[in-house]
Amino acid sequence: MVSYAPECEPRDEGFLLADECIHGFDDGLCAICFPPPEPEPRPVVLATTRSGGRTTTSRGRPPARVPGASRPIIPAGAPQVDVKAMRIYHVTHVDNLAPILDTGALLADAAGATPVVDLAAPDAREFRRNAAIAGTDAVVADYVPFLLTTDAHVWNAVRTATPDPRLAEGAERRQPAEFVILVSSVASALGETADVPATIVVSEADAALGASLAASEWPAAQRALQRLHLDDDGTGLDAAELLVRECLPLDRVALIAVANDPMRDRVRAALAGAGMRIRVAVYPPWFQPTADVAL
Repeated sequence: MVSYAPECEPRDEGFLLADECIHGFDDGLCAICFPPPEPEPRPVVLATTRSGGRTTTSRGRPPARVPGASRPIIPAGAPQVDVKAMRIYHVTHVDNLAPILDTGALLADAAGATPVVDLAAPDAREFRRNAAIAGTDAVVADYVPFLLTTDAHVWNAVRTATPDPRLAEGAERRQPAEFVILVSSVASALGETADVPATIVVSEADAALGASLAASEWPAAQRALQRLHLDDDGTGLDAAELLVRECLPLDRVALIAVANDPMRDRVRAALAGAGMRIRVAVYPPWFQPTADVAL
């Protein structure tokens, strides 16, 4: 029998549904029906150099980041991002939905997750089971992994049929429409435990690739999320990962995104069979490849 913390236990209450657009999203959440405003022009960066004892100023982009160099601090005056409102995404094969619904939560590997279709390469899963998180008594496998964008490199590898060392053999040959995306938020992942260290962990690259897990307390995690959102127009989010300790109860899932109408009907039937109500949204762009497939 699977053992998990009380907050992971299945709950019987229904899920309240707000107004939604034609794609199944809450009003204001759909990027098609509610396109985001055009970004304001960025201020020109002035680079100061010295030559022959004179100081000169030229227009230019910030210098490229040197591999291995320390991450820059958030510059004074940079726009503040409401990181608690940031969405987080858990991609799984639709065949894994039944055990998730039976449990009533997304479980970490070490907490008893039992995927029917395991997408993780054996070496990557073994690494997570042995990779300690500094300052805690936990390993990466004690956490449920979430992406910070639907353009994440590992998910795009599936969408473009590109082999990836993090994926199980043959995973990239599966059709993207076979997958579902459970969408939550940083605030929901934290719950009421933001003051509890290591409730969430932010990694600036996939933990299975040996990335350092530097942000395990909320103030540090908050700063890391700010940096990832601001650096390089947010492209840092493509490689990053947010880890949630032990489980994420399904009442903290805002919606399940799918690729087409038949998959929506299949997921709705599974939810009805489990006595659960979670919004199911058809949103094809999240299941289509992006132009940039760099890993």
